[in-house]
Amino acid sequence: MKTRVLFQILLSVSLFVSTACYGQTKYELKDFEIKREGYDLQGTLQVDESYDKQTKMLTLTIKNEYKHDLLLFHSRLNPKLYVSRYYRKDGKDEIDRIPISVSGDIENRKKIINPDSTHVISIDCKEWSFYEQVSFEGTFTGFLVDKKEEVIAFGTLYLEKKRFDL
Repeated sequence: MKTRVLFQILLSVSLFVSTACYGQTKYELKDFEIKREGYDLQGTLQVDESYDKQTKMLTLTIKNEYKHDLLLFHSRLNPKLYVSRYYRKDGKDEIDRIPISVSGDIENRKKIINPDSTHVISIDCKEWSFYEQVSFEGTFTGFLVDKKEEVIAFGTLYLEKKRFDL
């Protein structure tokens, strides 16, 4: 009897942990380059990619867990973040890639995320009934900045491609 109760408790805890952590990934900025010495640069970015089938919204959530502001900048000349749309044509898998702004706003090309704050990019997929799946894809550079927006360090975040059924 004790073994059965213990097994049920362990199963419940493992199910809770697996559902609570689904889709969330901690990323460190790769290719990290320090521009100014003397700052505590420990931390991560909490990144969550999700798709809500009811609202048909694809969402990328970025939480800054560094101790400094994180500046995201969208380059019009060289966008590196995309929404990929997948479909089948003539028996082959095809992909359409749409460049998107990591700042969330093409007019204002930069976005500052304060420590313990979150930035959300939502993409409306309601008109995409032709496509079978969708995902975020690509990379972006994050700049750790001080209060004067002077760069302390920077690095690149590489997104894992997670496909969602539409």
